[in-house]
This record gives sequence, structure tokens and C-alpha cells, in this order.
Amino acid sequence: MTKLLINTGTASYNDLISNGRTFSVPPYQRDYSWEREYWEDLWLDILDLPKEKYHYMGYLVFQEDSTKTKTSFIIDGQQRFTTLSILCLSAIRLLKDWADSGIDKENNEIRMVKLTEKFLGNFSTSKLTITPKLVLNKNNDDFYKSYLLNHRKPPAVGKLKPSQKRLWDAYEYFYQTLKTKISSKSGTELAILIDDEISNSLIFTTINVSDDLNAYKVFETLNARGVKLSPSDLLKNYLFSKAFESSSAELEETERRWQSINDFLGKSDLPTFLRHYWNSRFELVRISNLYRAIKNTIQTPKNVFDLMHELEQLAPVYSAFENPADPMWNKKQRSFIRLMNLFGVSTWYSLLLVAKQKFPEDEFTKLLHELNVITFRYNVISDLHSNDIELVFNKLSIKIFSGEISKASQAFELLKSIYVPDESFAQAFSTKLLSTKRNKNLVKYILVELENTISGTDYQFEDASSTIEHILPENPSSEWETSFSVDDQEDYIYLIGNYTLLENSLNKKASDRLFNKKLLLYESSKYKMSKDELNYIDWNPFILRKHQDKMSKWACTAWKSNFIQNK
Repeated sequence: MTKLLINTGTASYNDLISNGRTFSVPPYQRDYSWEREYWEDLWLDILDLPKEKYHYMGYLVFQEDSTKTKTSFIIDGQQRFTTLSILCLSAIRLLKDWADSGIDKENNEIRMVKLTEKFLGNFSTSKLTITPKLVLNKNNDDFYKSYLLNHRKPPAVGKLKPSQKRLWDAYEYFYQTLKTKISSKSGTELAILIDDEISNSLIFTTINVSDDLNAYKVFETLNARGVKLSPSDLLKNYLFSKAFESSSAELEETERRWQSINDFLGKSDLPTFLRHYWNSRFELVRISNLYRAIKNTIQTPKNVFDLMHELEQLAPVYSAFENPADPMWNKKQRSFIRLMNLFGVSTWYSLLLVAKQKFPEDEFTKLLHELNVITFRYNVISDLHSNDIELVFNKLSIKIFSGEISKASQAFELLKSIYVPDESFAQAFSTKLLSTKRNKNLVKYILVELENTISGTDYQFEDASSTIEHILPENPSSEWETSFSVDDQEDYIYLIGNYTLLENSLNKKASDRLFNKKLLLYESSKYKMSKDELNYIDWNPFILRKHQDKMSKWACTAWKSNFIQNK
């Protein structure tokens, strides 16, 4: 078993940079996306140091480089580490300017050498070069060594790669801010700021891992605790390193496809997409085991290229799951996709990824209907555990991918085990409570579907002319206390049985009137559930429960599989 070392103590920037280690950004790590605001925020934090003495900089995750002694990959924290190195470089450049101008020349030259050796790397007097303590990724390392470490201005700043331009801009920004702050041109004051105040007062939590599998575990553990790190970078690094084993051209194509996938996904989380893809054709893995599964399976450049090709093909489908208006869907499919999003469940993503790929359009639409019904019964109303439904979806996905199942009717034979039977569904529905404060659209959808079932209409829940009427009002007057005590009102207001559909104009008139005064309004409604089904002489807890029992029978018809015969 691989050893996992977690150091949850604190370490200052001075502690980290002075321990003799070299820090390397993984070769295929992404370029830095930070902008000027990031540097300005760090500078404001530095200006506050005299007041707070210490400033916490967050987590740094390091992984040992098995090929080199005393070298660590920076798995998370590259941006902070690089920014601090650039800050030190800018300070050294300022000392160089003062020394070249004859200001405290001898002492400032000594300070330059000492700060360089401490924070940036060892200076070789024979080769007149610096062996850096920080190694950047393949796109930026040459620029960092050739220009920044040597304080040379590039011949054409405007033609630099975007990431290189950001590095140069950060270098210029810190140079100007330090120049303004140390207006006295005191090398002593500048050295104290960098070597004492900043390096000792910026504090990190460090996590050291021995291999990339453990690094991925750390990402998942911290993410689960609300510390958002970058597991997608770890996945990317592994895949890119495998692609590079073939050729640089293969790597470039892999990079292009990776970017294309990210463009399609937008706000979606790439590791989550990758997990849904994986579970659409392989045995179910949880997110914490995804990296291990990929590493055990994707071991050659061809494996990587095939994977990236499939991911690129499926990324538009995956992104369309969250966009019912996507032209990929026909009218019926659009309605089902909209409802699945309304239900707030994503366990069906893996299944639909492979079904969209393998099923004919009409069979795919039929499957969407079945998933809509199953999800509503299982998740929305019955609140059953998602792990069980995900296992069934995974088994079905694998059979669809292999070609063993090619029709919705065949798929339903596997789905039967998670199809909540009418008796259990009706029981769950008869006691279901849904607050309109949090689930207004869902409540309206349920009411509209029930209305369509009992009246044979085809209303849409997005129709603005229909509204949700709370029979026992959300803010009942004191007159309602004869039917519902103040202590009990909260338990009944948001039961499904307390809702009905009503036209907007009638709803306004109903307001918080007592039930017997609302009846005339209900009887004038076009909606059958209000006009014909609320024919009670009173509205109290007993009648409300009785009414919800009646609604639960309607629900068994409204949400029913097409492959189960009506009794």
C-alpha cells in the first residue's frame, strides 16, 4: 500500500523555498489563467501584513518526483508559487536598477545575489546562469528562464503567448508597485520587506503525497470538505503525458481535443463528465476511484487518443442534458429533458449518453419517457437512495453499449427493479410535502400533470395563466384557526393535497378567504381539479388528507410506464 503523508501543520514561504527542494510544475499542467486582479489582491494582502502579521495562503499539494531527488511537483498551488517567485524577481530587478545607478552599489549587489540564491536558485559564476528552484510547464519554462530570471525584456511583448504575456505583466506590475512603495530607494527596506515580512508572514498548509493516485484522493477529500482544488488537472496531466509518449503531434492533437471538450462543457465539471462517460460503458466507479480506473485502463497513446475522440464526440450531448432548448432534441425529447432538469437528478446522465449513441431516435424518446416516470416515482416522490438506481443504470448502460439491448422495452425489463409500484408510490404521494418557496415549478408541474390526467387536457406547466392556489393560505387569517390550529398550520400548508390549480385572476380574489368563501371561485375555474374535485363542505386536516389520497390515485395514472398494463 502506498504511503500517504499529509502535513497539516503550517509552513511559511521562507520555510518552503529554503529547504533545498526544487519545485516543478507538471510538464503538461495548464497555463495560468490569472489576471491583474490576482496580483492586486496579493499586493493588498501584503500591505496588510503589518496589521495582521500573518496571512494564510491556503493549501499546497506536492507530489514527490520519483525520478529526481529533492524535487516535488506542485500539484495544486502553481499560481501562488509562481506569483511569489515573480514578486521576488521584481524586487531583485529594482535592486539591480539602484546598483547600476550607483545607489549603495556594493550592498545592493550583495542583496541581489543573496535574494536570488534564497528564493530563485543557485547562481553559477562560470556559466553566468541560474539553476532555478522553480520549473514551469512546457509553454512557459523557457520564457521564465530566458527573460524573467535574466531580467531581459522580450523583443516583442505584444507577440508573446497569452500565458507568457501574463507572466511578463505580473513582473512589470510588482516592479512598479515595489518602486512606488520603496520611494526612498533603500535596499535595506526592500530586503526587509521581501526577506523578512513577506517570506515569513505568508503561511501555507502543505500536503505531500507520494504518487498521483494519492494526489487524486487528496483532491477529492478536500473538495468534499469545501476546499475546491483541481482534480481535472491531474487527469489532464496523466493523459497528456501518455499522449506525449507517441509524438509531439499526438500531444498537440490531444490538447486541441481537451480544449474542445472544455468549450462544450462550459460550467460542467470535467471529472464528473468523465465519470458519467466511464460509467456508461464500464463497471460503476465512484468519483474517488475514477483516476485509478482510468490509469489502469488508459495506458497507451492510442488509448488516450481513442478516449479523447469519444469524449469530444459526446461532450455536446452531455452539455445538452442541461439545455432543453438545444437543437439536438426534438419536441418530445425537449419536454423530457426539461423535466429531468426540473427533478434535479443527474444519475441518468451515463445511461442517456450511451443510449443517445446507440438507440434509434424513436427508441431513445421512449426511454426518456420511462426514465422520467421512474425518476419521478423513485427520487422526487419516494426519496429513495440514489446508489441503488445508479447501479441499475450502470448495468443497463453496459448492455446497451455492448449491443445486447437496443429497445426501450428491453431496457425496461432491467429498470423494473427500480420502478416504484403503484401501492408504494401512492402511499409516498399521499404524504408528500413540497414547499412552493423552494419547489414552485415542481409543484406546478405536478398539478398540471394531474389536471391533464383527470380532464384529458394538454396544459403545460410553464403556462403563465395557471397559478398554484394554497387552499389553506400561506399566511392564513385568524379565522382559519378553527380548522387548523396555529401550531398545526405549518404541517399542512405545503402538503400536495393543499394545492390546486387556479387562474391568476381567481387566485388573487381567493387570497386568504375561508374555504366556504373560496368555493364559488373554484367552481368558476376551467380546471377540473378545482371546479369538480373540491366539492367539500369544509377544509380541515382530515379532508385535506383524504383529498391527497385521491390525488395519489391520479398520480399512479399520470406517471406510469408504457410497458406496464393498466389493471
